[in-house]
Amino acid sequence: MSMNTLTRRDYLKASAAIGGSLMLSPFAIGKPGESANGKLNIALIGSGGIAKTAFGECRGHNVIAIAEVDEVQGAPGFEAYPDAKRYRDFRRMLEAHYKELDLAIISTPDHTHFPATFAAMERGIAVQTQKPLTHNIWEARTLQAAAHKFKVQTVMGNQGHTMEGMRLIREWYEAGLLGTVREVHAWTNRTTTNTSNAKAPAPPAQPIPSTLDWDLWLGPKTERTYNEAYCPTRWRWWWDFGLGGLGDIGCHTLDIPVYALQLGYPSKVSMSDLDFAHEVGAQSPKSDAATYIYEFPARGSRPAVTVYWYEGGRLPKFPGEMRDPETGEIKYERAGGCLLVGDKNTIYSPGMRPTSPRLVKDWMELRRNLPSKTIPRAIGGPIREVIGAVLGDIEKPGSNFDYAVPLTEIVILGTLANRTGKVVEYNPVEMTFKDPGLNHLIKEPVRKGWEYGKGLI
Repeated sequence: MSMNTLTRRDYLKASAAIGGSLMLSPFAIGKPGESANGKLNIALIGSGGIAKTAFGECRGHNVIAIAEVDEVQGAPGFEAYPDAKRYRDFRRMLEAHYKELDLAIISTPDHTHFPATFAAMERGIAVQTQKPLTHNIWEARTLQAAAHKFKVQTVMGNQGHTMEGMRLIREWYEAGLLGTVREVHAWTNRTTTNTSNAKAPAPPAQPIPSTLDWDLWLGPKTERTYNEAYCPTRWRWWWDFGLGGLGDIGCHTLDIPVYALQLGYPSKVSMSDLDFAHEVGAQSPKSDAATYIYEFPARGSRPAVTVYWYEGGRLPKFPGEMRDPETGEIKYERAGGCLLVGDKNTIYSPGMRPTSPRLVKDWMELRRNLPSKTIPRAIGGPIREVIGAVLGDIEKPGSNFDYAVPLTEIVILGTLANRTGKVVEYNPVEMTFKDPGLNHLIKEPVRKGWEYGKGLI
């Protein structure tokens, strides 16, 4: 093949091979700093809100195009990359630039993650897509199949998966410091049901802002009139567009037990009236609070694990070791956190991500003699990982779609239990529910012109 027929992506990969880059396992340590093999051409699909977290990791590369349906929301990206060509429709952008693009960063509302991601992947472009990866199970599984079919690098934007704390938690567990773990408690102060939005009737029509392409914002969803209750910021609490607090935070905090304990899929997910917050007081109205119960089966010699997810003010009962011996006050992160409860010790990880985990018993003594670090560390956040993978610095990102899809499905199963009020028993091999009345929720209908991935699974 002559250089004239090589794509830019082929050239970068070839250059990486000639330069002797090491092809390492997931989470492997890469070269310090940016690769000397070249700069990537990057497109942003969505350039405001969470997209701003990508700007720093794009430094040193070329952001050549931006697709954004809202001129006001997308202003941060326009200002950061004034030379990037602007589009409203990501489909037109990808068609115009796919031959030169190496990476697309998708930072749209949940309901358009799938079409934007698939459209990039089928054109041979690597992708970083925000969490939750998709809005339904069929979309998630189709993206996993697409990653194998199109052989592109993929990563979901759950930043905690790349953090030091994630590896420490698993290392401490695998070294036996916790003993046998049979239950996990995770919480967030955010909610999935929002009384001012999702429980309300469809809002009345309002004039569409001149700076917004409302039809493109809707994307695959059924046409409806515009209202600010949907867009630009409150879409997460409408089931057609978002997955609530669980969808927002679950891919961060539930990633901890899923990764550390290697949980696989749950056998059952249900909602509960359990409210353990009486010790410290609920932080929001009962109508916005919820408790989810995930039941994970035994894995080989490891016992079954029950994972409790609390939101909207509900909290677990904290170990006595977390209570001040003089005042009785419980020290915890009110906004969110996770407890991995073992019969020897418990890990407490404050916040939505594992930034500073610690053991609750004998921590001051144990921290001086912690187990060896056995798991390779990440080279940076998700975008740095996918850039490194494209350039050959690492084999693939840690939260690549083979990992991110089951995690996303776990989160979606919880939202389905909430939406339907039913016990959800899921067969992940067949992608069906024990209750056939739930099967229509596996895949949602889409508008004409937004069909992607048909027949791939």
